[in-house]
This record gives sequence, C-alpha cells and structure tokens, in this order.
Amino acid sequence: MNSKQLGRWGEEKAAEYLHEKGLNIVEHNYRCPIGEMDLIAHQDDTLVFVEIKTRRSLSFGLPAESVTFKKQRKYLKIAQYYMKEKGIADVNCRFDVVEVMVTPDGSCQFNHIINAF
Repeated sequence: MNSKQLGRWGEEKAAEYLHEKGLNIVEHNYRCPIGEMDLIAHQDDTLVFVEIKTRRSLSFGLPAESVTFKKQRKYLKIAQYYMKEKGIADVNCRFDVVEVMVTPDGSCQFNHIINAF
C-alpha cells in the first residue's frame, strides 16, 4: 500500500471510529480553492473540523506533529470558507486531529486529540 492509499485507508478507519464516538460526519475530503479538510462533522451543537494523520511508524515523530502552525492557519481559512459557502454562522467550532497508527498485524490504534488547536 503506497502512502496515498494508506492515507485514504486511515481516513476511512478514523471516520468509522469517530462515528462510533458520536460524531455525525457531514463531509469527507471537503475541497475548496484554499485546500482540503479530511472530515467535517457535527457533535451536539459543535461543528468539528478533523485532520487525520496515518502512520506506520514513529520514525518521523508523532503524526499530530506534522500539523504545523502554518497548516493550522490554512485549516482555519478552509473552515471559514466552508462556513461562508454553507451559510453557517454563530456556531461553536473546534479543530481535532486523529492519529491513526497502523500495527504490524494490519489493524490500527487511534489517538483522538479534541480541540487540538
């Protein structure tokens, strides 16, 4: 499995995991002129923007460490674009990161960082 396939697989697994945790997924791979957001979901009265990072090993550090300040600013702009496009205002929002670690047996473990930034 190449890195692009691994990323898509991790996104699918993370979406299933988040759904089980009570998040209602409303967008997968939302794209706009600014970039892409892996998942957008609702949980209670909160709009949740989710970045998913999938890794086979920690040789490049923890997956969430790749969500740099520069990327955080980009995700904020994507969220603003989404809300304007959908006519959403005055709603609670948060940004989560889900780390998906693939284990040697092919299963995975999750670390859901709520309000990551």
